[in-house]
Amino acid sequence: MFNKILVAIDRSTASRDVFETAVSLAKTTGASLMLLHVLANEEKQDPTLFVYSGIRYNVMSESLLKAYEEQWHKYEAEGVEFLRSLVREATTAGVNAEFTQFCGNPGRDICDIAQAWSADLILVGTRGLSGIKEMFLGSVSNYVTHHAPCSVLIVLKTANTSVSVNYDSQSFQGKQRELTSSTSEKLTFRKHEFVAKSSSYLEKEPQSSAKS
Repeated sequence: MFNKILVAIDRSTASRDVFETAVSLAKTTGASLMLLHVLANEEKQDPTLFVYSGIRYNVMSESLLKAYEEQWHKYEAEGVEFLRSLVREATTAGVNAEFTQFCGNPGRDICDIAQAWSADLILVGTRGLSGIKEMFLGSVSNYVTHHAPCSVLIVLKTANTSVSVNYDSQSFQGKQRELTSSTSEKLTFRKHEFVAKSSSYLEKEPQSSAKS
């Protein structure tokens, strides 16, 4: 059913559910995974640069900027190591996986990479916003659902321990099935037409690392 699954994750605890769902789905379908981490200020690990109005740029501010740059490089390195550890875990589970990391806008970059990599499914989590918060603050999952060039699967936390998979497209009309899982998630598929394009800037984990 799916050959290439793009998995949008960050370093939050909720992303663990997204990753485990992706691995389970890949094992079932034989699909390959692309783990995508977009460095953005929404993450709590993101270093913050404090700027005070009315203070001139001086030696003090230069030292603060240098400290910020050092924190940012550490943030990037930790992100890469985080992705590599997940690739190793997926490989151990028998799933072909690779990763890429960008600094930018999560929603837009997820959609761009999905098209460039010719993904036929995107897995993304949600921060749990609802109602008026969702309307005013928006969310990555909401953006991806409306702009993705392929199917989208949103992993949601629910109060029960079941996983339901709803297919919403012409090719899947009238089909619905429920799965049982030890995690509390709800998964929703939404199908869109897309144009496949190739990508030359995605990093793949070396085979030697996968075997270790």
